[in-house]
Amino acid sequence: MKPDRYEVSPAGRRRLSGSRRRRGSKLGMATWLGFVFGSPFAVVGVWIVLVGTRIIPVNPGSVHAPYWVLTVAGVSFIFGGSMVWGMTWRQFAANRRQKEAASRYPGEPSLADYDWHPTGFDVSPWPGMVKAVAIAMGLTIFLSMFNWWAFSLNGPWLLKGIVSLFDAVAILMWVQAARQLFRALKFGQSWIEFTLFPYRLGKPVFIRWQSSRGVHLVNHGTFILRCVEEWMERRGSGENASVAVVHEEIWSAKWILERPCNFRLGEAVELTFELPVDAKPTQLNRDKPIFWELEVNLDLPGLDFNETYLVPVYAQ
Repeated sequence: MKPDRYEVSPAGRRRLSGSRRRRGSKLGMATWLGFVFGSPFAVVGVWIVLVGTRIIPVNPGSVHAPYWVLTVAGVSFIFGGSMVWGMTWRQFAANRRQKEAASRYPGEPSLADYDWHPTGFDVSPWPGMVKAVAIAMGLTIFLSMFNWWAFSLNGPWLLKGIVSLFDAVAILMWVQAARQLFRALKFGQSWIEFTLFPYRLGKPVFIRWQSSRGVHLVNHGTFILRCVEEWMERRGSGENASVAVVHEEIWSAKWILERPCNFRLGEAVELTFELPVDAKPTQLNRDKPIFWELEVNLDLPGLDFNETYLVPVYAQ
């Protein structure tokens, strides 16, 4: 199969929009500090849950909300602490694996940089679906306290409006989780095959994308190889401060299908990309990671196929 059109992005960087998965393993703080930061949330959450479930007895006069509200508040604290612990553990595991790989494969730094499988990169939709359900469930549980406050206690109309707005967000998240479930059932696992490991700067990149079981008639599609730089950006100040993941595209090329075509089950698409002379190598285990990814977007009858795969492009 050949592309109907091949495009290289104009020179210059651009920020990528939409929900983007964080690829780097650096947490931005020492692992011990991450564990310490998450511990108070978990400890306080466990204590509140024990009070809410009446395992720890307290003076009923000091409790100014139903016990189930206390339990929900405790679960929310535990969830927050667990998220911090999860990120801390990911960095700890990445650091340990990097040291082991560096001593085992001293001549191949790519294996120390990331836990690559030399034959290819596969993506299962199920972890993302489970994460989407967990986030939607966590938000629903968290909002139940405010719904009780706004509606059971007949709170002010402003509070009811704000809570209703967040309730709508929770409903949208449940809709998104349902879409991810349907996508997982329709497409299942997908993957790309590396014809060389790792790919080297200055040489063409040949990739085989294996069509998923739910991909048959394709109206049109794009296969995008891009180089991305990632960092955490602080936005706002004071109580409104937040930290967001930023992905900035350094370079990209598109392999485009403009006409409808049929895919046979298990059919491989052979992709070839010419890299620029000033291309940057993959560096995932650093504060501002740089990585290469293949994004596949296919317009199909019903649910569309959208997936992203990491590609190992390293220096000579």
